[in-house]
Amino acid sequence: MAEINPDALRLVKAAWERYQEQVEASRLQPSAKRTYLLHSKNFVRWLEGDFTPGGTL
Repeated sequence: MAEINPDALRLVKAAWERYQEQVEASRLQPSAKRTYLLHSKNFVRWLEGDFTPGGTL
């Protein structure tokens, strides 16, 4: 699990929300959008201590 300052995590989560909006508004194919969002969200989850790479979902 990553150790991150709560204020920094709040900023990361807010940035991810903006990223999600841009991905959704993009011309990417739906499957590509899902991939972009899944992997970036997993990173945010890892920062929150809610995801382990290589672990079960």
